[in-house]
Amino acid sequence: MKWQAAAALAAATVVTGCTVTVGGSASPVPGQGPVVTAVDACTLLDQNQVDALGYESPGRSVPEDKERLQPPMCLWNSKDDVEPSAVLNIGLASGIDFNEYIAGAVAKSSPQQIAGFSWTQYASILPDDCTFYALLGDDSFAYVGVSTTSLDKSCELAKQAIPQAAAHLPGGQDAPPITPSTSAKPEPGGPLLSADPCAMLKPDQVAQLKNISPTGEKDNSSSVPNASYCLWDDTDGDDGQKAFEVWFGPSTPAAKWPGVNGVAPAETVDVGGKKWGVYPNMGGLRATCGAVLPITETSSVQVVSGFIGDDTKTCDLVKQGLPLVTPNLPS
Repeated sequence: MKWQAAAALAAATVVTGCTVTVGGSASPVPGQGPVVTAVDACTLLDQNQVDALGYESPGRSVPEDKERLQPPMCLWNSKDDVEPSAVLNIGLASGIDFNEYIAGAVAKSSPQQIAGFSWTQYASILPDDCTFYALLGDDSFAYVGVSTTSLDKSCELAKQAIPQAAAHLPGGQDAPPITPSTSAKPEPGGPLLSADPCAMLKPDQVAQLKNISPTGEKDNSSSVPNASYCLWDDTDGDDGQKAFEVWFGPSTPAAKWPGVNGVAPAETVDVGGKKWGVYPNMGGLRATCGAVLPITETSSVQVVSGFIGDDTKTCDLVKQGLPLVTPNLPS
């Protein structure tokens, strides 16, 4: 499925400017306008539409490559303050046979009439990609696709974008009004904002953790906005124990930590009525274990450690530390 491989490669690139030309000859379709033979794929959405849908301008164009059956396309990344993050991909092909292009992919939906065209979703090799196609002529078609955290959400976002893009296609209906996206990331707040993660273990409690240094060092995260952490280093040299860390996320919901987003906890540990979700192999790292506890709807605490060389011990120190950390957490 060459088109999806190309789209996957393009979607991994940060979006920048756009310029693209569609080649081929026009084939008018009864009941529709003539197919345009030259178009900038990034003009299939105007700047106001892109902004209202929650994506950044300008889009990034991927040029046509007929030898690889790759139509011209334009990709937009979602804004930094919009959740979930997504990539919108819109293309308009001319001079490419759709059946050859689709390469036997299975239709995943019945045809749906949207904005003057019949749109059908086809299967993708990308599990969370949802793309709808509309035939415009014998050798021309358009598509609108979104890749985000789940297939259902991708299809929801794709259907929002279809009538906006269709308005720029020959024979398309006027775009309906769209409510601008307001899914902003939470502002930091709550009891974690003024708390010190290094105060979550008292000296006598640290002494109960084997091979962990008595003094923790506080630092700010370079990857999680507004997050800070305290790290108590391991003291066993090159042996298996990893450092013990307590993280505060004053604007990070419990399900949004890296390595946790979209993953169910392997187990739940109840400490005095507070339920920690435990994640062995956190973020796909075999020797790392994490436990996460929500403080408010938009803030949470994370405890991280691990063990190298013995998978049965990966979460031992984390579970040992949870009853020590929990009573010291801010209300």
